[in-house]
Amino acid sequence: MTIQEQAEVLAEARRGFNAACVALRPDLHRFCTRMTGSPCDGEDVLQEALVLAFYRLDELRQGGSFKAWLFRIAHNKCIDFLRGRKAGLPLGEAHNREERHAMDEALDQRQRVERALASIVSELPAAERACVVLKDVLDWSLEETAAITGSSVGAVKSALYRGRARLERVEREPSARTTRFQPRHRELIERYIAAFNRRDWDAVSELIADEARLEVVHRSEGPFRDTPYFSNYGKLPWRWKFSLARVDGVESVVLFREIGEAWVPHSVLLLDISDDKIAAIRDYVHVDYLLRHCAVGEAPCALQARPQPKESAG
Repeated sequence: MTIQEQAEVLAEARRGFNAACVALRPDLHRFCTRMTGSPCDGEDVLQEALVLAFYRLDELRQGGSFKAWLFRIAHNKCIDFLRGRKAGLPLGEAHNREERHAMDEALDQRQRVERALASIVSELPAAERACVVLKDVLDWSLEETAAITGSSVGAVKSALYRGRARLERVEREPSARTTRFQPRHRELIERYIAAFNRRDWDAVSELIADEARLEVVHRSEGPFRDTPYFSNYGKLPWRWKFSLARVDGVESVVLFREIGEAWVPHSVLLLDISDDKIAAIRDYVHVDYLLRHCAVGEAPCALQARPQPKESAG
């Protein structure tokens, strides 16, 4: 078999593997998000886990659960991520209790657990966090949770007891995480959002460094100047707008999509700023489940423009 033939066989196997993972990805991402504390970090860790799983397929025993095996690999990658993180996420000001209570009344128990988890992601130990997410959010059994986390049922019960107790304290004294942009960076980000929403590509380009890097997650990566980034946004078949918003309490640049008469949070845009220019762009527009289980609230942005009209632009 030639090298080209081997590459084609490998590519076909990868396509089959990816197809088998499609239905599992949203829950895998939900788990990774609650473990890492960020939907973007959760997607990055998930990608690493899926790449590793593909090359370790021979470990999957015949008759074994493909789903449980993938979750076990994702769990281990999350633990690696948490061990490698240099610092925890900062905690912000407390929510107004009455406001938080009113918001929580509309949520079911799983959503309330997830919101509480988002508030204390840097405080709850990884073992407790994993057990709470698997058992109370994703509804895995005690035995399944033990198998995924590599522990015993007794250890899972103890971790659940400690984790639930901590979450109850958060429910009584809620707090919100926030990552505030530096004032000089925030102005640049607001100008970028406003110009992008107007489709004023010349104005957007002026804010981007000459050597900026662009990554459209799952699609392409390379120097910004070599990509059809703007025209690809112009070809999207639905109306959109960027806005500053809080994703699980963390201030972020969020892409909203118009569905019916509502603006629905769709994905996140990460901007790296250096020397008062945007030095790197990481766009998750093609990850349609990214914010599916996150609490997103639009934040005020003085320079935001109205979304583009329905007619197509070149």
